[in-house]
Amino acid sequence: MSPRAIDGSPLPRALLFNLTGRGARVQNVTVPVPETGPSHSVLVTGCSWMDSAIIGTPGATIFDAVREEGLLCLALLQRGDAMGMVLEQDGVVFFDDNSLWGAEPLLAAKADLPPETSDILWTWRDRFPLYNQVRGVPGYVGYNGWGLDAAADLVSAMGERPFLLMVNVGAVDSAGHNLGVEGYVETISGLDAPLGRLVEACESEGVLLLITADHGMSFPSAGGKGGHSSSKYSSLPESVWVPAVYLGPGVDDIIISGNWSQVDLGPTLLNLLDIRTALPLSEGRVIPVSKLCDLSVDLGRVVEVEVIKNGTLVARATGDSRYIFRDLERGTYAVEAGGRVELVDLYSDQNIDLSDLSPRRFSDILYSIFEPEKRKYVAAFLILAVNIIGSILIFRIARRG
Repeated sequence: MSPRAIDGSPLPRALLFNLTGRGARVQNVTVPVPETGPSHSVLVTGCSWMDSAIIGTPGATIFDAVREEGLLCLALLQRGDAMGMVLEQDGVVFFDDNSLWGAEPLLAAKADLPPETSDILWTWRDRFPLYNQVRGVPGYVGYNGWGLDAAADLVSAMGERPFLLMVNVGAVDSAGHNLGVEGYVETISGLDAPLGRLVEACESEGVLLLITADHGMSFPSAGGKGGHSSSKYSSLPESVWVPAVYLGPGVDDIIISGNWSQVDLGPTLLNLLDIRTALPLSEGRVIPVSKLCDLSVDLGRVVEVEVIKNGTLVARATGDSRYIFRDLERGTYAVEAGGRVELVDLYSDQNIDLSDLSPRRFSDILYSIFEPEKRKYVAAFLILAVNIIGSILIFRIARRG
């Protein structure tokens, strides 16, 4: 996508190889509210009107959903997060002061946070000044690098303990406001190396990673400083379009088109984690980034169901009137039930209703006749028929001759 300033000037673009080179990339994602606090709340609830002031609504967040499954909730929060987001965590390093220089990170932890995890958080809290010594673009890059390097270390150290880690690298936002277009792009480009280290750690440990943003940034001109939340900027594509890239186990290497929203990102994350707990306030859909899909079949009566792909029986179930076949690979399937065949192009979770057991369509009958495992019998019949008809015709022609 080619960004432009309000006056129509073309703006430079940043290239991050570790953001665009692999995984499931969702091309068109917009945020309902291009403002840091509310947008973070939307991201973790899937609710477009959610605000940071009410983020503590019981059961509303992805943190509540994963905690029910035994995951530890951790966070590294740099700029713009309200106390409600801090209180959602089992362990968190955060900044009470939003300034980039002179700020001191704080650590908060619940009593049952494992000591080894607490030690890692303390270590990275104390390392922050090493990343924050210089000014200008290198200082902004270092501020972000601290968060990503700390995240990579945490991922590598967690071992078999399941966890959800939220990382907010906030200096990109500040660079847009303070350094103008060039500084903004340079700060984004500076994410590539530490982001690569985080991606490597996640791949090594088999950890799912979602990379996205709370909002974009708009500029009045190629030489002006940026904004995103005021009325001058808030409706511009550059303010509301954000990246969304999923990497890790079960994620397809695919580019997803269509129109998607930030409210879809949390439900998609839970789906990839195979966590079926619904977010009660969510308005989101599951984006089809998974290699595997679920197929639900409603029948209205107890009947056996067979699921076939390329002539091979994939699954068979009986004894119920509704079935869910989980973790099917993408592709075209034939679902046979009660003498009926339904073709399904499965590229995301789907539900088909076969409760109306009306006569089969002609196309279904043809498929059942010519499906691969029956083709040899059909071919033998056709060859026999051609031979018989041919013999009769030859006999009649010979008699007339």
